Amino acid sequence: MPTAHRPAWTLAVASAAGYLLVLDLVGVNIALPDMRRRLDAGLAEVQWSIDAYALALAGLLLTAGALADRVGRRRMLLGGLAAFTAASLGCALAPSAPLLDVFRVVQGCGAAVLYGTASPLLAAAYPAGPARNRALGVYAAASGAAIATGPLVGGALTELFGWRAIFFLNVPAGVIAIAVAAGTVPESRDARPRPLDPLGALLLTGGLGGLLWALIEIPRLGWEDPGALLPAAAGAAALAALVRRRVPEPMIDLALLRDRLYAANASAALASHAAGAGSLAYFSLYVQGPMGTPPAQAGLWFLTYSAPALAAPLALGRVAHRFPAAALVAAGPLLTVLSTLLLAAAYRTGSWPPLVPGFAVGGLGAIGNLVSSQVALEAAPAERAGVAAGITNTAKQLGIAVGVAVLGVPYGLGGLGAMLVTAAALALLGALPALHLLTVSRSRRRPVKAPAVTPRTRSDQTR
Repeated sequence: MPTAHRPAWTLAVASAAGYLLVLDLVGVNIALPDMRRRLDAGLAEVQWSIDAYALALAGLLLTAGALADRVGRRRMLLGGLAAFTAASLGCALAPSAPLLDVFRVVQGCGAAVLYGTASPLLAAAYPAGPARNRALGVYAAASGAAIATGPLVGGALTELFGWRAIFFLNVPAGVIAIAVAAGTVPESRDARPRPLDPLGALLLTGGLGGLLWALIEIPRLGWEDPGALLPAAAGAAALAALVRRRVPEPMIDLALLRDRLYAANASAALASHAAGAGSLAYFSLYVQGPMGTPPAQAGLWFLTYSAPALAAPLALGRVAHRFPAAALVAAGPLLTVLSTLLLAAAYRTGSWPPLVPGFAVGGLGAIGNLVSSQVALEAAPAERAGVAAGITNTAKQLGIAVGVAVLGVPYGLGGLGAMLVTAAALALLGALPALHLLTVSRSRRRPVKAPAVTPRTRSDQTR
C-alpha cells in the first residue's frame, strides 16, 4: 500500500513515464539505420518497428483511460509500467526484426495505459486551479524535453552501444518508476466511469492495422498478392462497421465531428503528425545513409528541429488568445508544408547547413500540439471533454502510423525527394478545412456593400 501520498510523487512518476513514451518515438528514429543494418532488415520491417508501437498506442488509448476509471488508475499505471518495461527488455534482446516488431506492439499497449492514466492521476492528485495547471505544465514539459533531448540521447547511445541501448535504458527507469509508484501514488477511480467499448477498440485497431499492413507490404509483395489485398479489405470493412455502429456512448464519438472547428482540428492533427513525424523517420535513414553521418552527429543536427519544437508551444501559449482558432489550427500543417518543401529543395546539396531552415520551420510546426489540445476541449461540450481530448490524441498517434506507412511508398519508389513532396501534400490537405473555416468567418465579418443603383429613365418612373 502507498505510504506517502504526496502529489509531487505522482507528478514525478507521470513525468518520467511521459518522457520515456516520447523518447521511444524520437530516439528510435535516429536508431533506424543501425537497426536495419544489424538486423539485416528490409524497409518494411523497419517501418513496422515504428508503426507497431504507434498503432497499438492509438488503438488502445481511449479504452485504457476508460478501464482505468473503472478498475483504478494506480493499478493500471503499475500494469502499464510493467508491460512497457518488460517489452522494452524484449525489444533490446530481440534477435530479429519480426520479433522486435512483436515486442513493439506490447510496448505500445503499455504506453497506451500510461498515456491514458497520467492526466487523470494528476487531476486526482491536484485540485482544480493553479496547482493543477502547474502540474500539467510540468508533465507537458517532460514530453517536450524528450523531443529536445531524444535525438541526442538516441544518437549517442546508438553510436556508443548500438540501437539496443535505447531500449535497455527503459528497463532500469521502468523498474524505479514501478517501485516509486507502488509506494507513493494513491489509488483513484471515477465515481461515474465512462462505459467500455472493447468492440470499438477492436474495430479501430484492426481496421487501421489492415490498411497499414497493405500500405507497407504492397511495395514488397505486389498489388495483386492476397497477403496484402485481403488485410486491406478486412481493414476497410472493420472501419466501415465502426462508422455504422450506433451505441449510446461510443468510444469514437463521430458526432463531435459535426462541429466544423473540431473536425478541422482533428484533420490538422492527423495530417501534421503524418507529414512531420513520418518524414523525419525517412530523413534519418537518408542522413545516416547517403550522407554518411554518424548517429551521434545526426542527433546533434536534429536539434535544429527539436529545439524550436520545444520552444514554439511555450511562446505561443502567451499570445494564442489573440488569434482566430481556425488560423492557429491551420498554422501547424502549413508550417509543415513549408518545412518539407524547403528540405526537398536543399537535400541534394548533401550538407547540413542548407537543411537547417527546413528543420527549424518544421520544429515551429509543433505549435499544433498545443493548439490541438486547446481547440479540442473548447469545441466540445464540457461533458464530453475527456472523449474529445482522447480522440485528438488518438488522431496524433494515428498520424504517426499513417505517415510512416504512406510515405514509405514514395520513398521506396522515388527516393527522399518524392517522399518530401508527398509529405507536403499530406500536410496541405490537413490544413484545408481550417483554411476554409477562416475564409468563411472573414467573409461573414466583411461589410455588405449596398447594391449599385441604376438611374431610372422617365419611362421607368411612370410605370
